[in-house]
Amino acid sequence: MDRLNRRQGRPRRPAPRGAARRRRSGRAGFTLVEVMIALSILATGLLTVAAAQLFAMRGGSSGRHSSDAATFAHSQLENFQRTEFSDAALAATAGAWAPAGGQVMPRVVQTAGGDVIEMNYTLQWRIRDVDPNLKAVDVRVDWDEPQRPGRSLTLSTMVHNDPPTGG
Repeated sequence: MDRLNRRQGRPRRPAPRGAARRRRSGRAGFTLVEVMIALSILATGLLTVAAAQLFAMRGGSSGRHSSDAATFAHSQLENFQRTEFSDAALAATAGAWAPAGGQVMPRVVQTAGGDVIEMNYTLQWRIRDVDPNLKAVDVRVDWDEPQRPGRSLTLSTMVHNDPPTGG
């Protein structure tokens, strides 16, 4: 059973199991410096992702407000398109934005605590006579975002009087 160590001529004893494990574990694994570097890289990456998420949410909110403003303006333009050409609603405003058109259009969001007004939009229009059978109509929507006050969107169209032709 005893094996001789050929170099030294004496029996070789197997190393105790605990010592072998200690020797292996001393060489394997990560040092404290390596762990700290890995954690700082991970923290930097997570902070970057969080900042990108906030930027995307803010951009989504701004896009939603622009879309709502375009919807309000487009709806008002459609109302003008359906109005009779001789109606007082299509009277020229002498190039000024109509103060009577300064309607406030609230954007209401439903929440668990009740309805909340997310944004107020101000709707205005101006109407110019181009010729006796043509009017230029501009509809402007203004709103203020927390980070970008003074936002505005303007849509334009032409309203034509199509008199019946005798024939």
